[in-house]
Amino acid sequence: MLLIRKFEEKIAEVYHTDVIKSPVHLSIGQEAVAVGICDVLAKDDIVSNTYRCHATHIAKGGNLNKMMAELYGKKDGCAGGKAGSMHLIDMEHGIMGASAVVGTTIPVATGYSLALKREAKKTGKQRVLVSFFGDGATEEGCFSEAINFAALHKLPMIFLCENNKLAIHNPIERRQPTNQICERIATYGIKTYRVTDGDIFKIREVAENAVKELKNNPENGPIFIECFTYRYREHVGPTEDLNEEYRDLGEYKKWLANDQINRLSEMLEVEDLEEINTQVVKEIQDSINFAEKSEFPGEKELYQNVLAPRDNKPTEKKLNIQHSKKDQKLIRYVDAIAQGCISEMERDEKVFVFGLDVDDHKKIQDSTAGIEKFGSDRLFGTPLSEDAMTGVAVGAAMYGLRPIHVHIRMDFMTLAANQLINMAAKAHYMYNGVLSVPLVVRAMIGRSWGQGAQHSQALHSLFAHIPGMRVVAPSNAHDAKGCMIASIRDNNPVIFMEHRLLCNSKSYVPTESFEMEIGKGRVIKEGKDITIVAISHMTLEATRAAHHLESVGVSAEVIDPIWINPLDIDLIKKSVAKTGKILVVDNGWVEFGVSAEIITKICEELPNTKIQIARMGFAPTTCPTTRSLEDLFYPNSKTISNKICAMLGREKINWEKINVINEELEEFKGPF
Repeated sequence: MLLIRKFEEKIAEVYHTDVIKSPVHLSIGQEAVAVGICDVLAKDDIVSNTYRCHATHIAKGGNLNKMMAELYGKKDGCAGGKAGSMHLIDMEHGIMGASAVVGTTIPVATGYSLALKREAKKTGKQRVLVSFFGDGATEEGCFSEAINFAALHKLPMIFLCENNKLAIHNPIERRQPTNQICERIATYGIKTYRVTDGDIFKIREVAENAVKELKNNPENGPIFIECFTYRYREHVGPTEDLNEEYRDLGEYKKWLANDQINRLSEMLEVEDLEEINTQVVKEIQDSINFAEKSEFPGEKELYQNVLAPRDNKPTEKKLNIQHSKKDQKLIRYVDAIAQGCISEMERDEKVFVFGLDVDDHKKIQDSTAGIEKFGSDRLFGTPLSEDAMTGVAVGAAMYGLRPIHVHIRMDFMTLAANQLINMAAKAHYMYNGVLSVPLVVRAMIGRSWGQGAQHSQALHSLFAHIPGMRVVAPSNAHDAKGCMIASIRDNNPVIFMEHRLLCNSKSYVPTESFEMEIGKGRVIKEGKDITIVAISHMTLEATRAAHHLESVGVSAEVIDPIWINPLDIDLIKKSVAKTGKILVVDNGWVEFGVSAEIITKICEELPNTKIQIARMGFAPTTCPTTRSLEDLFYPNSKTISNKICAMLGREKINWEKINVINEELEEFKGPF
């Protein structure tokens, strides 16, 4: 405890000199909670932190030198200077990466705990995870969602609430109708404990009993512990703010009189206390010396660990591998997805599939059919909790499992944006390559059956914008299987976008396991007059348009990028250099979207070339429900053809002579 107190007092002392390169949230006054809990944990037990993580980091045995170097923003820091005070990590000592977003690590810790439960089935030894958070986090939706999931699956974890009764400057009485967090949590059917006076021995006793129970009887998990405590310093920063109106000085004096460091000091002989103090001062000074000697990261480090490397090379290096007919079968898009998952689940026991209704009788349009043979540990449904379930997937992936999380509709992924953008995409970089997030997120998009404003959106441009995340949108069954296998084997989060109109489309697909190369597209149809780059289902519309255009003598080349990020710009550039014209038909809105990115890259790559450019996509409105407006909202083969005729100055197509059939649209009967 003394090491934590003096370490943070040293931070406060030097903070004004600007050697600390990040905001700091000090735990001065709250040390007893971290020490009381961590003292009963084994080295291989796990803790998960909030942004006020110094105390827990030190109490769990984190490397002090690397910790201080991280605060200094140096290369030798625990995260290479990329994380700072709010994102400390030390997996060697069982310390998961902290997060600056309130409540975010709670679902992530829950997913890691799910992995620990599975681990124990193999090893016979149950490790325990403790998720630390403040009282403010209990007001976050992801907290309740995570508690619910942990209780449902009886996970071996402790939810540890450090209740200092403040959220920044806002007291708990203004935020919660009753200060009865334990009573509320007990309704989930789990054991709860509360320590109200900050007594370190009481905290340790409660923690010891809880840890023993979880290790001896894991099915009794999870357990919730609430520890009242008090922070002496401001919410963020090095100074005291006792004169601020939000403070109750009487409360402060009460906790100061019961300061556990002073209490323990009085129990020691003077000589022993001096010896401890000398050792503590030395350790802190050593950490400062280490940090000062370390170098700052530079341009090289800026671009390191954006994406995690592959464990092995793709089994197929080219897309045009020739398969004989006997090695292929004509199957549906959804069957190809299921085959890809099954193939990898047979190859790698770390792969599992979960999400809402993945194991029900409809099996997500049959895309999870056959996976049930792996048992309920590897295919299971979830509560309606998009945010926390995505966090569970992130945590399980951080452990080393390979989750495939099914979001029935991409629209619902907006509910999980925090976990996807702030954790999944950033973790490998933010923690400087210490861990990776091998996660596949399946998301369905698309029109028909009145899907409308909130059941049809394609948000691929949003996710493709985020460094550290891959986005793929296969347009046929062959690519769906190969891309699914590649996505599962990749060590980064992959958004796997599936258009519902493709579900029943059929292609010849190799029966064996094969892998599409990440970041490689293909030419669907060769041509010489114009390049059409089409996304997802728009490849079908663009291919139809190319055939329509032949009636007026236009030869259109159609390219399916397959991968949105990374993008095969070389393939597109080669085509545009030949045709001199490009039309990008996106399965999304035009403004600030993928079409803009593709055209910008082409202009940058071919700076001295005269290129005719155009874009098509959704109408600049919310998607309507009624069919008459929906037909106007989406591009189709007719509108694409008309656009190209206008670009090339060709005569308009006589549509009375062409029978336009969109089989996939007419066949789709809903509901998904």
